[in-house]
Amino acid sequence: MKKVITFVVAVAVGALGVAARPGGAAPPASAVARCDGGGPARSDTHTLAVGAGFAGADGTAISQTGPAGTEVVVPPDGGRGVVRHVSSRPGVGTAYVRDRKGGDMVVSVTGRGIRRFATRDEALQPSLSAHGDLVWAERSGLRLVPAGARTRESIAGPTREGMTFSPVFASPRTIVVAVAAPPTAAVPEDEYLSNLWRYDLRSSRWVPSTHFRGGPDRWTIVRTPFLAPDGSIQFVRVSGRASIDRAPRYELWGLRGGIARRLRSLPDEMYLAGFDGSARLWNLREGATGAWLIRRERADGSLEDAGCGAVMVDPLDRADPDVRSRSRSSSIGAADATTSSPAGDAIIVGDFSSAAAASDASATIGSALGSTPSIVDAKTQPAVVRPGVWAVLIPVPAGADAEDELARFRATVPAFAGWSWIVSV
Repeated sequence: MKKVITFVVAVAVGALGVAARPGGAAPPASAVARCDGGGPARSDTHTLAVGAGFAGADGTAISQTGPAGTEVVVPPDGGRGVVRHVSSRPGVGTAYVRDRKGGDMVVSVTGRGIRRFATRDEALQPSLSAHGDLVWAERSGLRLVPAGARTRESIAGPTREGMTFSPVFASPRTIVVAVAAPPTAAVPEDEYLSNLWRYDLRSSRWVPSTHFRGGPDRWTIVRTPFLAPDGSIQFVRVSGRASIDRAPRYELWGLRGGIARRLRSLPDEMYLAGFDGSARLWNLREGATGAWLIRRERADGSLEDAGCGAVMVDPLDRADPDVRSRSRSSSIGAADATTSSPAGDAIIVGDFSSAAAASDASATIGSALGSTPSIVDAKTQPAVVRPGVWAVLIPVPAGADAEDELARFRATVPAFAGWSWIVSV
């Protein structure tokens, strides 16, 4: 199954690991930044069941942030795999995906208890309504579990071959969801266009909410829609041109009454993580590790630290269980990167502003590892390198664990520790 890149798109080095997703055992502590300073995770089902504060994925745990600060909470489902796409609704509860090889597990924690729903395919961005209904995206459609129900309902999406992601309840009977356009002959793999659609649970009708246009050159995609306190839907739009070596544009948009309008430009790559009262929350990458931080927007538009964890984005320092190897041998640098197969996980180092800078970095890394890394750009690896920059790509050899290899690479070549990420290529 082709995975849609749901939250960090093909616009920045390391932004995909098929960013949008997306367990396995937790990696060494050096591979992941933790807001709690590395303290032990504790059980706190009540906090999750009432949707207190806001939460984000932290590897195999959940980072829960409230007035007293951030603490790491043990997911109450007791399953294996990485936690992704954590959604909390104050007074209702928390939902998340337990990402596993093959089908996933969607978990909701509310006052009704803990509910687990195994999926056949990749599950994306679960969301709770004000009444406790649960929805998530799966392939080209949605799965809906009404509050108190034991079974899910399948909802066919608006396009037969498109990919749905990021559903959110705009009201108890209306769901807004992002839909990526199906592949074309001109763009057979990468996402080039996505829009928001509205689904009415009463009439079972789909209606397009945004009408962006994109193609193989001018692409435009939507990310991280959230219900705002004023009842509108706010989301991030990312757009650019494949033929121009220029960074993409990030914009904050709002949707109200079927009309979408741009609210403002964004200074850099950032994605909505929800709201704390009336204040927007943003997911931004921490430069030293690739972990996601949560920052709160002040009234003047500036940002302050609020917590950490990946909300509707995917962690860059965790391997995707659908592409990672089951074995855990260690062999970074054991094989020449020019002869290794690029399929699967890799470590990418960048950005570099010129091919010469990337070549110098490749020489330094090659000397440390005893192998020859590849130099890549947006033409050779459009899914993981944005236009106008270069990067060094080090495939993770077959049988090696990507998270262990990332930690080992950062220890071996500390000068590039803050420049290195896991990607799937």
